[in-house]
Amino acid sequence: MSHDLPRKVLGRTGLAVTRLGVGGAYCDSVEGYQTALDCGVNYIDTARIYKDGEDERVIGEAIRGRRDKLILATKTTQRDAESARKDLETSLRLLGTDYIDIYQLHHLNTQEEREQALASGGALEAVQKAREQGLVRFIGVTGHDWVEIKEAVSTGFFDTVLCWYNCAMKEPEWTIFPEARAHNTGVVIMNASRNDRLFKGVDAPPEEQFYRYVLSNESVTLTVMGLRDASRFCRIASDLSERVTITPEEKTELEAYGERMRSSGELD
Repeated sequence: MSHDLPRKVLGRTGLAVTRLGVGGAYCDSVEGYQTALDCGVNYIDTARIYKDGEDERVIGEAIRGRRDKLILATKTTQRDAESARKDLETSLRLLGTDYIDIYQLHHLNTQEEREQALASGGALEAVQKAREQGLVRFIGVTGHDWVEIKEAVSTGFFDTVLCWYNCAMKEPEWTIFPEARAHNTGVVIMNASRNDRLFKGVDAPPEEQFYRYVLSNESVTLTVMGLRDASRFCRIASDLSERVTITPEEKTELEAYGERMRSSGELD
């Protein structure tokens, strides 16, 4: 069942994306991905290394016949230009498409990796050339270290950023988000539920609330959710189509719960 999910423009890309998107790596079946896409989302994110490339192949099958209606994102972990170009060509083939909407430098988690990728002969150079050739529309960066990713965003090279953020991990609010606003870099969030661990605490709020929490931050455009459970995904899509933000009281409750969960070590 398709839900009328709200949309928002993804920073300087100008792309209108549904506020919930599909995250790759956790679903093994074409049918699972199609079920999620049938819920009304138009954004799907994968990576060259997910399941040794099998994730891209499965998603390629799942999006056949609907590619032109989707914003398709994938990633490379390569740091040099030649290897990044090979990754891109492999992704295009497996995904069954002649362009990627958002091609991301994956896991720029250290200064060394960032400098290597952004140097002459680095991965960024290859992706910029691919953009000139029409193989890539926009360029993104992803990672798990908020300070390092902030430094990448501050270069102004990246159209989008994908990072961790949830009611227990608020670091992006004072690291990545200010830089993203300065450069009109579109913000995509992963780990809104910390790999579902936030669902499991005593007195846990309803699952959809964790997604509303991140979407209530004005810096955030959308959040992706891994398809560990397609029925849960569609239920949350339905809930978000009805309401996408939280009240101040709900925000306070979620942050208090998140703080308890983080301090207990449940999220490590």
